[in-house]
Amino acid sequence: MTEPVLEVRDLHRAFGALKATDGVSLSLRRSEIHALIGPNGAGKSTLIGLIAGNLKPDAGQVLLNGRDVTQADVAARARAGLARSFQVSAVAADLTVLQNVVLAVQGARGQSFRFFRPALANADLRAAAEAHIARAGLSGRRAIPAGDLAHGERRRLELAMALALAPRVFVLDEPMAGMGPDGAREMTALLDDLRHEAPILLVEHDMDAVFALADRVSVLVSGRIIASGTVAEIRADAEVQRAYLGEERLE
Repeated sequence: MTEPVLEVRDLHRAFGALKATDGVSLSLRRSEIHALIGPNGAGKSTLIGLIAGNLKPDAGQVLLNGRDVTQADVAARARAGLARSFQVSAVAADLTVLQNVVLAVQGARGQSFRFFRPALANADLRAAAEAHIARAGLSGRRAIPAGDLAHGERRRLELAMALALAPRVFVLDEPMAGMGPDGAREMTALLDDLRHEAPILLVEHDMDAVFALADRVSVLVSGRIIASGTVAEIRADAEVQRAYLGEERLE
């Protein structure tokens, strides 16, 4: 078995007496979608913050391509190939789709935003941006201000901007949130294709999407992973059913 692209080892993080993350370990392999699910208040946001670098653990490790990045900040992890999207949007509403993605490409290359206007005239930057826009299915909306996009289109724009990082790992926080059935189906198809670009750690409440996409599912409850396995194994797990009773049903 190949070395995990992303590995979390025995992560702990407490806020006072609250153990938000209590000895969590998980891994993400090449071309895999590993879904992280759990009831509200389970500690998913804290865990994602620890993985992305917004928070530092009290104990444990985060490894990216075998490299310990536990003490690295958000920017360093992004440079190492970790692309996080969908929780906090960096989209500029008054700029067009193309302008937003050109800025993302420019930033990923370490170039200054002070030269924004010349960047828009840079054929290489524009070509890279256009490729990411096409991959996200937004070519027909490239000249539209981001603030005028529908909700699902804005999610696609965020994903196009994440692609500008040439990521080795996607960490996606509820990409289906707020989408109707058609939008969720389109996003599901897009993520299924993108797993071959980089593996995806997917935090999601939409169980239809989780079960359609995930190679493995880990269930987080009260800061602990109570089960991890294939979709079939998670569906059949009595403890998972009890944890979701009244909140999510796994039928």
